Amino acid sequence: MKHVIKTLLSAVMVTAFAVPVTVFAQNITKNTTEIPDNLFVTITFHDVRDDVSRDGDRDLYAISTKNLGRYFAWLKQEGWQTISLQDVWDARQKKKKLPKKSVLLTFDDGAISSYTRVFPLLKQYKYSAAFAIPTSWINGNTKDAYEAYGQNSLMTWDQMREMQRSGLVEFVSHSDNLHKGILANPQQSMQPAAITRQFLPKYQRYESDQAYQKRVIDDLKQSKKILDTELGIDTRAIFWPYGAVTKESEELAEKAGLPMSFSLGSMSTLADSGQTYQRALVMNNPTPEMLHAEMLDFLTFASDIHKQRRSYIRFDLAEMVSPNNEIFDQKLGQFLDQVSALQTNTILLKTVADENGDGKIDVAYFPNRQLGMRKDLLNRTVWQARTRVGNRVYAELPISLQTKQGLNFADLTAELVKYNSSVEGVMIDIGDELDCAIQKQTWDEECAQKIKKVFDIKDQAKKQAKYYTNISNNYQTVLKITLKDKHVDGLMPLMEYSLNNKDFLYIEFDPVKDAGIFKTLEKQLEKLNSIQKQYLIVSFTVNQNAKRSDWKEYSQYYQELKKLSVQKIGINNYQLKAGQQVQEYLYQDLSINTSPLTYRNPYENNTAKGRK
Repeated sequence: MKHVIKTLLSAVMVTAFAVPVTVFAQNITKNTTEIPDNLFVTITFHDVRDDVSRDGDRDLYAISTKNLGRYFAWLKQEGWQTISLQDVWDARQKKKKLPKKSVLLTFDDGAISSYTRVFPLLKQYKYSAAFAIPTSWINGNTKDAYEAYGQNSLMTWDQMREMQRSGLVEFVSHSDNLHKGILANPQQSMQPAAITRQFLPKYQRYESDQAYQKRVIDDLKQSKKILDTELGIDTRAIFWPYGAVTKESEELAEKAGLPMSFSLGSMSTLADSGQTYQRALVMNNPTPEMLHAEMLDFLTFASDIHKQRRSYIRFDLAEMVSPNNEIFDQKLGQFLDQVSALQTNTILLKTVADENGDGKIDVAYFPNRQLGMRKDLLNRTVWQARTRVGNRVYAELPISLQTKQGLNFADLTAELVKYNSSVEGVMIDIGDELDCAIQKQTWDEECAQKIKKVFDIKDQAKKQAKYYTNISNNYQTVLKITLKDKHVDGLMPLMEYSLNNKDFLYIEFDPVKDAGIFKTLEKQLEKLNSIQKQYLIVSFTVNQNAKRSDWKEYSQYYQELKKLSVQKIGINNYQLKAGQQVQEYLYQDLSINTSPLTYRNPYENNTAKGRK
């Protein structure tokens, strides 16, 4: 179980950009713009020990007592004020405003160090803090905590009552027994219990919506009841285990009497926003200097996903279809090993197929009510990609499902995300729907109506999908366009239209097959400003049987894109059989690895054998 807990938290690290602490304060430095009212920073700690190693400690989420104390001193020196959940609640009700430099300190899991090490520091500095308690752990109903922290490693109710009486401490729900993984797919992945539809092997199906909702509500009610009874409080907040929360589970918590909801993530936190608040996750035993540096780094880079360099692999799940789960896992392992060696960071998965070749989509690789399900492959692939190789994953669906086949695209997207809450977003293949928009700089009325139709479908799908997606993931939408010829004069106006909704635009073509497209695209790219380029993804459809000279030409085109400051590039048709050629010829272009010392060639043995 300890391995499961660490794996689940590792998935959260991908969500939080894998930085030791992420904060949302335009109020870090003294030379900043005006701080918005009611902006506050929430920082999440776990265990505090005297013997935490500087590097490679057994617990990635532990911080040393010394570093925590020094951090508290730094907060006081820099003029930060700790706030309570009551302060946040009052600001949410518009009864007060928070101080300009507000920080909410939180400690998860109820470890004994919260009493023996954290509480004395709080009293010394007169700081307030909130402690998230998985109540079944305290009551001895599970061994999960012992496996996570060791024997006799939790606070007692008496100790918590003493902390509560100090007036410095608040206690909130960390669920009763949702701080664990449950079976999430036929391949037996364990995923966060609070947002996962449990897979039932005996019946070869998932629990119903009603069963899921009852399970979560009953657990949260039990947790609140225990906390309120034992500590004499009326807790309002749920700090979700692993930061795993959706709009759906947020609503369930409110029904259970917990209207304040906290996840993990990277979005700024306004007390009066009325939404789930995101918390920064502390890792790697940071010093105050490291925490400060990460604050600044987040402020200038990590908080804006569109600014990040991305390297994409688009992969068809049809290639994973196998006669049994063992063979599927072998293929998945092969794919992820290739991705790990290539060191890209984002995967786009084609999730449906036309199996009978009649030009219509007839199967999907996730549970749904409108298409047949060929195999339940998406969930396992997404989870393994996130936890094993640290890649963000988008699922791809074609808009033709609605425009040409009459299906409800929004409902299908919602079902995809319901059973795959770890996806980063959905890429919508718009086919030929926007050919008129990309080809011409000025759109006539007929073209304008087509554009409106596409974006209406997209907006409805996004709205429904965001109800089920993990809030910590900051759900994104990508529109995919295939360039058919060199008429791309509409790229800039289409980018401007798309940017109104903060959507990414993904364009794909084969530059070796049609160099003319690249030349005209190059001219259009020179006209785009830096923000427009940050929302643009350019991906090449590569001839898998290309000659050596062609592979080198693809590489040259990738280099040209980089010279044009396009920071999001990819390969549109990655296949397992071409993995070696991609590694050999395109590694330097696609990899985000900045150190040649960590290069790994998984085909080295194959190459050596071929030379014998």
